[in-house]
Amino acid sequence: MFDIGFWEFALIGVVALVVVGPDRLPEMVRTVGQLIGRAKRTMRELKYDLERSAEFEEIGRLKKDFSNKSSDDITGSISKSIDIDDQIKLDEKTDS
Repeated sequence: MFDIGFWEFALIGVVALVVVGPDRLPEMVRTVGQLIGRAKRTMRELKYDLERSAEFEEIGRLKKDFSNKSSDDITGSISKSIDIDDQIKLDEKTDS
């Protein structure tokens, strides 16, 4: 994420020690750690919610496609059976 080496991290620590002071430095580090933890947790939850939403959309689209195809198949099957029945009835009439 960040390309921070040892010396950069040490410089940040020394500046923080001078600016904040040795008394408040542990409290500040703890607070920063908590904020980073909250940010990570929020990002993880957001990622989970987005993935779940995408999965629901995919399932909904597949369900809709399946419903359309199955209703088309049923309609086609019914019309074929009606055509066959009509043909049989016509054949019976011509045979008589």
